Amino acid sequence: MLYYAPFTDIVSDLDLDELTPADENTERVLARLADWDDPCITLASYDQPGQRPGRSDHFYLAHDEQMAEQGKPFYLGVHLELDQSAGSVRATVRDVAMPELAEAWLISRGADPDRLRERVRPSEFEPADAQTEAAEAMLRHSGTRFDIHDSAFTIGPPYTTWVIALDSEAPDPALPVAVFVGHREKDSETFTLRLGHFASVEHAYDWTRHPDAPLPQTNPAGAARADAARIDRRTRPQREAAAGPADQPVPMPEAKPRRPRER
Repeated sequence: MLYYAPFTDIVSDLDLDELTPADENTERVLARLADWDDPCITLASYDQPGQRPGRSDHFYLAHDEQMAEQGKPFYLGVHLELDQSAGSVRATVRDVAMPELAEAWLISRGADPDRLRERVRPSEFEPADAQTEAAEAMLRHSGTRFDIHDSAFTIGPPYTTWVIALDSEAPDPALPVAVFVGHREKDSETFTLRLGHFASVEHAYDWTRHPDAPLPQTNPAGAARADAARIDRRTRPQREAAAGPADQPVPMPEAKPRRPRER
C-alpha cells in the first residue's frame, strides 16, 4: 500500500515554521496546505538549489480532498522558494483538474521534467493505450501552452474529467480551443485520456452537453511533430507519440465556467 505524506510533514521537514512568509499570499497558501485538520497530500516532490547561495526551490504535486468534495479542481502544483540567508519562504500554488497539468505548471516554473517524473508515485490506474500515454506526455510538457478556461468531473462511476482550454499552439489555427477528457469505468484498472479541438469555447461546451457526439480528434503523432518544431523554445525531453483507436462517446458532467486558481 502506498503512503502519501501530508503536507504537514513538509512543514516540519523544511522547518517552514521558522521562516517568515514573503507576503500575505504565501501565508494563505501555507495555511491551506498544512491545515492540521485536513492537510493536502503530497503525491510527488523534489528540490533543487536556487540560482543564488542560500536559496532552494521545492516542487510538489499534491491532492486537496477538501476541494474535491466541493467539486473544484483538486490537483495542485506547489512551488516553494526558500531563502535561508534571509530567513524567508515564498509559496505559489496552481489548482488544476488533472495531475499532468500540475506537472506542466511546475515544469514551467523551473522544475526538471525528468527529475519530477522520477518522483511521481506509481498510480493504481494505468494508461489504457498508447494514445493515452502520448496525451499524458504532451500535457506534462506543454508548459504555458494551454490557458485553462473551465473543468469538471464526476464523483461516482464512471469517472470522467473534462478540461476546456485555449491552445496557443493549436495544430489547426481555426480550432484554437482544446478539450481534454479523462475517463475510467467502475472497477477498471486503466483509464483513457483524449484530446480534441473546437472552433470556440461555446462549441466545446456544446460537446460536453451532448456526449453522444464524437470528440473531434487531435492526432497525437501530428501534435508531437508540431512540438518538435518548437523544441528550441523549450527545454524538455523528446516525447513518444502513437495513434490509438478512435474514441467512443463518454458521459460528461456539466459545470458552470470556473477558472483555475493561481496564488
